[in-house]
Amino acid sequence: MKPEYVTTVKPRKFGWPERGISLPPLVPMPSNPYSEEYMAWYEEYKNFSVKQSDYGEAKELEQKLWLAYKENNQLEARILFDELKQLRVLPFDERSPQEKWSHMMVQLPGDIGGPNKDKISEALSARCQGRVLEAMCGFNSYLDPSSNRDVIALDYCREALERYQYPTRTRILFDLNQIDEKIGIEFFSAGEFNAITICFGFHYLHNPMLVFREFKRLLVVGGRLCLVENPNQCYRDIARRNFSTNNCSTTLYDAGFNQVIIEELPIAEEWELAAGGHYYLIEAFKG
Repeated sequence: MKPEYVTTVKPRKFGWPERGISLPPLVPMPSNPYSEEYMAWYEEYKNFSVKQSDYGEAKELEQKLWLAYKENNQLEARILFDELKQLRVLPFDERSPQEKWSHMMVQLPGDIGGPNKDKISEALSARCQGRVLEAMCGFNSYLDPSSNRDVIALDYCREALERYQYPTRTRILFDLNQIDEKIGIEFFSAGEFNAITICFGFHYLHNPMLVFREFKRLLVVGGRLCLVENPNQCYRDIARRNFSTNNCSTTLYDAGFNQVIIEELPIAEEWELAAGGHYYLIEAFKG
């Protein structure tokens, strides 16, 4: 398997990548709001959104559709609605995890570390030197630039890599959930990295043991895998599992790491602690 390098650079955006438009009913609204007929009507017209780039065209069609509706021209309305449907984006809850993540990457104002990002970066940067793989990197790196550190960024979301904080770093598009008993990260050699990091990624791994086993292969003897996690910090729509220090450390030992150290980072805000939101740094070492 050859790596797919991302070389394009796009600016961060702070607006929605899609916009909703209001559509008139193509049939009269049912009088009984609890009937199956009403629910069918509601499902057809709710959350009708188009890409920002198609918004102008969609608005023109929408205006014509309203006019056809006012004139009770059902045939014309149906034709216009069929044209509009060609521009409609898939509703968010019907998208794949990668499509949802790509959507969020465009408009997220900051990464999930929020105000604690600098503190997390400080902790990781102090531990990770040499050649470092920043896996599941998102767009907001947790590894500061340093002459003692060569960072390779890896993520399954092209939009994230295009907006990655340090675009001069090597950026590779790869989905860790492709890893199975036969497929690994074959474009990296055994013992190629001094350290590997994942921040807030455990929730999304389909088979973390296989991923961690592959990471162990990529590390030099004495190399470390660093994970930063918070049981309450994830996007629930695409999460595959819950995080706990016990299940994470057990998985790391099952993957072949011979030492796991768990440290609670004293960075959580008061409101996070009240909700059970503790930050943990888990370090696993290859013997």
